Amino acid sequence: MALLPIHRRIPLSAALIAFPAFMLLVGGICPAALAHKVAPCSLESLPDELQVRLKAEYASWKIQDLWGLSVTAKERWEGERRTPGRTEPLCPGIAVGNFKTNQLSYAVLLVPIEKPDAAYRLVIFTLSGGTAPGLLETVDQRDKGGAANYFIHRVPIAKAFSAEWVRKLKVAAQDGVKSVDAAENEYGVDVYFWADGQYRHEPIDD
Repeated sequence: MALLPIHRRIPLSAALIAFPAFMLLVGGICPAALAHKVAPCSLESLPDELQVRLKAEYASWKIQDLWGLSVTAKERWEGERRTPGRTEPLCPGIAVGNFKTNQLSYAVLLVPIEKPDAAYRLVIFTLSGGTAPGLLETVDQRDKGGAANYFIHRVPIAKAFSAEWVRKLKVAAQDGVKSVDAAENEYGVDVYFWADGQYRHEPIDD
């Protein structure tokens, strides 16, 4: 096989090295952005103010992630990701939507770092929309074990409840937090929603 002259081989090698970076830029992906990509279930994926609050108030807790789910919960979560017409959740412990007001809210399912299956806390943080601090509220908690069976994601209220039930329950928000209990021998779904100045929850068929 004939070899290129040395003075021609050097530019060709440089071009081959630069080609992947060029393709990333053409595809709209910046290499620097890839280097700073954060994991879906990390604190860094949340607003700065919420990160600070969780570090201060829940220092011994972490966000529920895929690896912390039980086998049945992981299968259910993966199944919901593949269901046509549904927004694919990126993290089983984070849901984002208009859960309380028109300001964006972040629901976070927390489990203990040391014993993740022992307990959970479901908290919802709502941005203030101004200079005032956002509001962090504990919506539900469990200390009886089995936390590995739970995951959450956003659900539009109109899909969770009929118009009649929305009026009856006095739901005042656009979205709800869907909490799934996918234990091996039982299955349950609850929707947490804002009504009458507080978060409430109701079971649904799903």
